Amino acid sequence: MSITVGKLFGNGTVLYQMKLLAGQKGLNNLVEWMHIIENDEVSEFLHGNEVVLTSGILNSSDGWLLEYTKKLHSVGTSAFIINIGPYTKSIPKEVIEYCNEVKMPLYTIPWETRMVDLTRDICYRIMQSEQVEISIASTIKNIIFKTGDLETLILQMERYGYLRDSTFCFIVMSFENRDNKELEFNINRIKLYSERIARSINELYISFSYKNCWVLALVNYSNYNVNNFVNTFFKNWNEPLWKIHMGVSENKDGIKVQAENFNNAFTAMSMARKKNKEVIFYEELDIHKLLLNAKDKEVLKEFYNETLGKLEKYDKENNTDLVNFLFMYLQNNGSQGLVAEKQYIHRNTVNNQLKKIEKITGYNPSNLEEKLRFYLGFYIKDVM
Repeated sequence: MSITVGKLFGNGTVLYQMKLLAGQKGLNNLVEWMHIIENDEVSEFLHGNEVVLTSGILNSSDGWLLEYTKKLHSVGTSAFIINIGPYTKSIPKEVIEYCNEVKMPLYTIPWETRMVDLTRDICYRIMQSEQVEISIASTIKNIIFKTGDLETLILQMERYGYLRDSTFCFIVMSFENRDNKELEFNINRIKLYSERIARSINELYISFSYKNCWVLALVNYSNYNVNNFVNTFFKNWNEPLWKIHMGVSENKDGIKVQAENFNNAFTAMSMARKKNKEVIFYEELDIHKLLLNAKDKEVLKEFYNETLGKLEKYDKENNTDLVNFLFMYLQNNGSQGLVAEKQYIHRNTVNNQLKKIEKITGYNPSNLEEKLRFYLGFYIKDVM
C-alpha cells in the first residue's frame, strides 16, 4: 500500500512552497523513494516509482530539461521536482505539456528551499508509510490465519480505518516469469502494478505476499469495481514473458468471516493455474465449489481412482490417450459422430474406444448414469 504523490506532497505548498505545474492526473502515482539527481545519465539506474529532485545544474541547452524529463518518465519516475534558481530559471512550455501528456506530476520549489531538507522529510514520511503498511498487512494476516485475539485485531484494523463491517474481496495472484528474474523482483513489480490500479478505483486496500503469490484485499469495493480492477489489470498488462493466474473471492461483509473468504480466493487461483486461465471467480466454480467444500477428501479420491484413475493408469502403461478421448466425448454430449468428425476417425473407431474404456473401468460411457460418474471424475480431477 505505497503512498501516492498527492498524499506525499499534500502539505508541500505550506512547508516548502511547492507548486504543481503539470501532471495533475498522475497524483495517484505510487512512490517508493526520493532522490536528488543532477546527472541525466544516472537516471538510467532508477528502479521506478521514485521522485526525482534536481536544480538543473547541467542545464546548459534549451532542450536539456525536456530530454531529461523524458528520460525520467522512461524509467518510471513518479514525479519530478525542479529547484528554480540560477541553473533553471523557468520551466519551458514543452516540459509542462509533456508532463501533462504522460501524467507525471511536475513541481517547482524556490531556490530558498533546501533540497536536502525536503528530501529528508519526504523519505522519512515514506518510511512511516511503509511501517503502517506492514502493520496493516500483519494484522489482516493474523485475522485470516487465526493468530491472536480476534477482537483486539479488529480494533487495530479499525484504528487504521478498516471498520469491522467493511466489505472485503480477496484477489490472489500467482505468476510464472520465463525470463528467470528473482522472485522478490517479480513480486514487487506485481505489487506496484496492482496497487496502482486499486488506488485509481478506491483508496482502501491491503496487500501482502503469501506462498510466492501476491494478495490484494479490496475493501469496500463494489462488485462493479472488483470487475473493473480485474479487467484493467489484464487489459494493460504488457509483460509477454509473465503468465498471471488470478483467483477472486466473493465480496463479503465483516472482518470476522474473511479467513474463509481468503481461502476461497486462493482456491480459485489454484483452479486458474490448473485450467491455465487468467482469472477464475470463486462464485463461478459451481460444481467445483461443492467438491472443494467436501469434508472427507478421501472419499473423492477413492471415487476418482475407481473411474478416471484406472484409465490414467492404463494410458501411462500403454502409451494411449483414452482419458483425453473420453473428455472430448463428454464435451461433445456423447455424440460419436461429432467425435469422429473432430478426430478425423471412423465412427466404428469411436465405438471401439468407448468399449475399451468400459472394459478398463467397468463403466459404460454411453449409459447416462455411468456417464455422470465420468463427468464427476473430471471435476474431482480439477480439485485434487
